[in-house]
Amino acid sequence: MNKLSILTLTALLLAPLEAAPSNDYVDAGVGSVDITPTESVMLAGSPAQLKSSSVSTRLYVRALVLSAGGLKVAVVTLDTLKYPVEHVVRARRQIEKTTGIPASNVIICASHTHRGPLWSYYKDQLVTPIAEAVTIAARDLTPCRFGTVKGKAEGVSECRRVIKNGNAWNRWQLNPLERDKYPAEGPADSEFDVLALTGKDGRYKAVVYNFACHAANTRALVISADFPGDVQQYVQKHLGYEVPTLFLTGACGDVNPVYNVSRELLGEKLGGEILRCLGRLEPIAKPSLAIESREIQMPGREHPELKEAEIARNWPGQLEHYKKSFNDMKKREKTSYPFFFTGIRIGEDFAIVTNPDELFCGIGISIKKESPFKHTMVAEQTNGAHGYVPTLKAFEGGSYETWFGEHSYLTTRAGEIIEKESLDILNRLKNTK
Repeated sequence: MNKLSILTLTALLLAPLEAAPSNDYVDAGVGSVDITPTESVMLAGSPAQLKSSSVSTRLYVRALVLSAGGLKVAVVTLDTLKYPVEHVVRARRQIEKTTGIPASNVIICASHTHRGPLWSYYKDQLVTPIAEAVTIAARDLTPCRFGTVKGKAEGVSECRRVIKNGNAWNRWQLNPLERDKYPAEGPADSEFDVLALTGKDGRYKAVVYNFACHAANTRALVISADFPGDVQQYVQKHLGYEVPTLFLTGACGDVNPVYNVSRELLGEKLGGEILRCLGRLEPIAKPSLAIESREIQMPGREHPELKEAEIARNWPGQLEHYKKSFNDMKKREKTSYPFFFTGIRIGEDFAIVTNPDELFCGIGISIKKESPFKHTMVAEQTNGAHGYVPTLKAFEGGSYETWFGEHSYLTTRAGEIIEKESLDILNRLKNTK
């Protein structure tokens, strides 16, 4: 964005809103708790032992609480790689105890940043800061208007899996000269939805967005919220005041930032598009609130086997790691796993539906396409962390997202089950008055 367009856009964003009927407002509150380590830490997201040298962007727990018609829901975003279901259960229970918001009405979404510590680094596995952020938000309730719009950020994300000689490879497993030589196995999703909350003073109270791309663009040995942290800084800089931007991780199990796109460009391009979205919001009239939560038992992997030859071909340096991962998972293997879904509807045309995985992008696109809502956010890594959920086509191609172990242990039908359950939730919400 050039200087003139930024000034023009900023003037538009700061322009006072027209008066709205009282039933166009819903009570909303926000809360943030800084969870940035004060010392050097081991960085999650890599099989190698990597240690941070400094802080690039700070890590936060952010919470948005909505209240309407006697119903309260909490949306929590968490700057960490993943957050397992057993800790989600504890955090939701603590939130219910301290705020009265039912545990089933809370979603906790990990950003999947690869440049922060795991939950295990923190004193009580992040339960206290999560509950504190929601408590702050619940005490901050003020009337807000809602607006939503679709954005598009092209050229910054790509399917990281390509097909070489009939087999799937991750681009980073190939020689750099080969990375763009072979066809991508699946799609990337450049389209995303934005939800903005505006107070009666005309200032934005919070911005929620959902983008399908791994938060893995920061390659330096630093503590960083990755591109969601850069987006937060970019949006606040051009608005001229602090506005929490809550990032809901989109279906990006097989989507990474384009390797040669700089961290700064990704943050600027996505942040700039969010600013443009704020300039053309579609108001949500009479924004009623509804929620649907359910728990199922997701089957485990059928006939797991160690793909030794495939690992030796694609990632020989990690063969021993994956042998150990296979054996460790076999010891912990269950026939099924507790699996949470949640759907939240705001008004007639906006909904969020969640799942606790690294869902392959094509499945997320299909859910959005078949959704009865004009605006649908598909949020993965939410209320649990059950590893990769590839498509059936991806299981045929192989590669590490499909190898049985800590990060891949659910049934090969998990994607089909998630799509079916997600669409059922969305259709029920659409028909809820």
